[in-house]
Amino acid sequence: MNGLFGVWLMGFLGCASTEAVDTGSEAVDVGASADLDFSDAEGGCPDSWVLTYGIEGRVDITHTPLNIGNAEAFVGGLQTDEIVIRVPNEGGAPAAGAARMISFDLVQDFDVAVNLLGEIGLDTYLEMTAADECGLANGQLQGSRLAWSECNFGSDHGKNEWDPDDGAFGSGCMNDFRVEGTVECTDDSVLASCGDGWLDEGNNALDYVYNQPLLDLRFDSPELEGFTMKGSEYGTEVPTFTNNRTWLSLDGELKSMSLEPTPDCLCGE
Repeated sequence: MNGLFGVWLMGFLGCASTEAVDTGSEAVDVGASADLDFSDAEGGCPDSWVLTYGIEGRVDITHTPLNIGNAEAFVGGLQTDEIVIRVPNEGGAPAAGAARMISFDLVQDFDVAVNLLGEIGLDTYLEMTAADECGLANGQLQGSRLAWSECNFGSDHGKNEWDPDDGAFGSGCMNDFRVEGTVECTDDSVLASCGDGWLDEGNNALDYVYNQPLLDLRFDSPELEGFTMKGSEYGTEVPTFTNNRTWLSLDGELKSMSLEPTPDCLCGE
């Protein structure tokens, strides 16, 4: 069963309480300073490195009613699935110091069906995007680790009720993160309906913006050729409008790097 189907399957099976479990996921790093910018010692705004990574990863669905919908799915891997970050230049190579994520693109495209005395099926296409040359998320590159600045969860974090309206806030979150797409629900089941999953039968449009917490990027070498973003068990938690908890882990592989002029908004902060 496709893991992302767990996001919706729990709605078809009805609501029930679940005991909280230790997810083993890292907390969002709040220790990195948000004060550093890209200015040099003379107050100039030198060129900096723009690093583009192809990304793929895994979505984990947990805390569904009676854990029946818990599952996982692999995502990413398309040419358009990318994270772009900007880091300082020193001696013609990327260097430690201020860092910014400046764009994020990930497509989740899947269709699933289950037979519950008749088939109920979902065809889902979601584009997850954000871009800002001045920085979606602020952090510091420290050796082989990019540690994000402060990002505070909304009050319902840790509960199934945590949703994008209550997401997170802080310069270390991925700010103004947009989810847009459709979920088409086909209902031929006797035991379940699209309404049980908080969906209309037929096409359901999704379009919302929120601030997404991140986990530190752990690079595999000082050359920053690849990274992972995950905790000890799952990835960063993603708020949803459904009765479950959702997590995203990522792996990135360097596709390109270029030394480019630094926007003025990143200097003299």
